[in-house]
Amino acid sequence: MSAQTRSGTVRSIGTLLTGSVLAQLIGLATMPVISRIFTPEAFGILALFLSVSSLVGLIVALRYEFAIVLPEGDDDAVHLKRASTRIAFALSAVTFLITVVIAVMLVRSGETPWWILLLGGSVFLAGESAILYFWFTRTRRYRVQSVSRVVQAVVAAGVQIALGVTVLPGAEGLIVGFLAGQVAGVAILLVFDDSRRRNVPADRARTLSLLHRYRKLPLLNAPNALIDAVRLNGINLIIGAGSVSALGQFSMAWKLTQSPMALIAGAVSQVYYQRMASALPGELRRVVVSVTRNALLIGAVPFAALALLAPAIVPWFLGPQWQEAGAIVQALTPWLYLNVATAPLSNLFIVTGRQGTMLVFGVVYMLVPLTILWFLGADLVTAVWWMSGAMSVLLLVLIALSFSVATRFDAKRSEAPPA
Repeated sequence: MSAQTRSGTVRSIGTLLTGSVLAQLIGLATMPVISRIFTPEAFGILALFLSVSSLVGLIVALRYEFAIVLPEGDDDAVHLKRASTRIAFALSAVTFLITVVIAVMLVRSGETPWWILLLGGSVFLAGESAILYFWFTRTRRYRVQSVSRVVQAVVAAGVQIALGVTVLPGAEGLIVGFLAGQVAGVAILLVFDDSRRRNVPADRARTLSLLHRYRKLPLLNAPNALIDAVRLNGINLIIGAGSVSALGQFSMAWKLTQSPMALIAGAVSQVYYQRMASALPGELRRVVVSVTRNALLIGAVPFAALALLAPAIVPWFLGPQWQEAGAIVQALTPWLYLNVATAPLSNLFIVTGRQGTMLVFGVVYMLVPLTILWFLGADLVTAVWWMSGAMSVLLLVLIALSFSVATRFDAKRSEAPPA
């Protein structure tokens, strides 16, 4: 890697990290207020809402948003972007119709969870946000993504606090505030979206050809993403089935522990996905080693601090009702620290066309924590420690597997005759 390329990569990561850090700081600064307005039960209901929203939102564009970065020509990328949005809108509409049916059934049984009707909108906003992020990743306009994250954090926290102290002090206030943040974040992205101003005429045949070219994304990557989402949301559903309050404690702990991971892994992953996609023959393994090393170094200090201080700091920070969350944060740190290094590596299997390998790993990675939690869930903190240890071992295996895949891919491209 040349010094100029390395410098550009560092600047790109720095730009994304700036927005992510500000967004996370806003969330952390407002969390002590929000955690004292809303109960653990309210956060448990929010976690259930987000579980369904994120589960569908991950595959609402059938993972075609990842293809936006891959074509050599921008016109093809525009076709893929438009198609991704249409797919996301159609599946979001289906989600809304399903929630209408569920809402009617619940009303007949005497319940009125009107917030369930917001799921379709949340799913579409999640999909459109991902589509736009990948467009800006392709064009290397990382500052727009940073601004969007900051605006989303400010609006979400502000609306949640305002609703919590006025008209919606329950879970509905948290959900509406989250949705308002999504709307604001996507609005910022749309303002700066230059793909709509490009003179790329509609071409149905070309679009269908591109969708067929990248068909492995919905066929292999989408199931892999769905499996990953089932793992995360299955954990929430198993805990929530026993106690919504316990789910609130776990979801708050997960959010606190995810804060350093999300801001590091998100920025590094987006920048290195573009680097992996454009790597020259023989350079992919070097990129993989670089992203792993850098992510682990950057994440060492914040995760070490979490591991040592969480049991004392969390209840002081959030309030005395969050004692269990502090113990859960401590238990989660080994798992999520290694997740910093492996989150960007998941893109490697897209670039190398090895989504099938990642799918097999994803099945194991899903079954292990759900099995542990199913049998040990009566003692939540102990179960989380066992989950964290098992998942840390699996992530070390994934790092070794990634190095092997990158090495073989480099060798294969080096042996190929020149075009």
